[in-house]
Amino acid sequence: MMAIRKNKSVNVFLLMAALPSGAQAAASVDQAAGTSAAPHSVSAERAPTMALGGGAIVGPLYEGSSRYGVLPLLVAKAVIPTQDWGTFTAAFPEGLRWDLPGASSLGLALLAGYDFGRKEKIRTLGGSDSHLRGMGDLDGTAMVGAEAYWRLSAGKLFVRGWQAARSRDYGGDDLGHTAYLEAGASGSLPLSSTVTLDSALYGTWSDNHDMMARFGVTGQQSERSGFNEYHTGGGMRDVTLKTGVTVQLQPQISLQGGMRMYALTSGARRSPLTDNAVGAGFYLNALYQF
Repeated sequence: MMAIRKNKSVNVFLLMAALPSGAQAAASVDQAAGTSAAPHSVSAERAPTMALGGGAIVGPLYEGSSRYGVLPLLVAKAVIPTQDWGTFTAAFPEGLRWDLPGASSLGLALLAGYDFGRKEKIRTLGGSDSHLRGMGDLDGTAMVGAEAYWRLSAGKLFVRGWQAARSRDYGGDDLGHTAYLEAGASGSLPLSSTVTLDSALYGTWSDNHDMMARFGVTGQQSERSGFNEYHTGGGMRDVTLKTGVTVQLQPQISLQGGMRMYALTSGARRSPLTDNAVGAGFYLNALYQF
């Protein structure tokens, strides 16, 4: 059954713009509570921690869009280190991560998350945008993945892959189980006793179905939307830079702010859905750690 529906939803790309490279990676999307790109380490945290917070993000309505919007941001994260089973992390909106136990510089993590898909009518705090009217709604799906990484003194090098847990249809085409791969580096640098800079730089490769879901236009969609029909194969999708600053105001209270900048490559740049090949999103939030 086709996955094109006419329901309304907030814009998920804006939400992902505020995530560290690990939310999309294991929480691409590396995950410090909420939005930092700090590297994971099975021994980095010796006691369970939990953090809650909220703020706001601003960014393109979807990757490649020239239209921007603002969304509220809710973040939550729990980290549970264990003696024999590694470290378990549950975070919203990033997902679940299990760093397997190991004492060497090489590490492996199992990942689970959710791809919220994309709506043709995108809602933000300022209202809604119908630029994609006629494209239809792409259903969301659970995602599963894995990450291999090499720990460094101030960060890590990583390769992580994601695949949709179920097959989806979009614009009359069977997308199957879309998949993409990210590879790059992330790190954390203390600037003072209360200020930390987190950063990540990585490239993303998508299979042809993932590229079609994000940047393709089928014949059916072209007739309904007015966009030119466009079919793209798999390949390099984009290069992303994420930076974030955490300011520790009190032992349990911190402020986080940062940005995510991307540059589309190859077939993604030439898509009729792409207005700007380079874009950026920004976030600011407050966190309370229990």
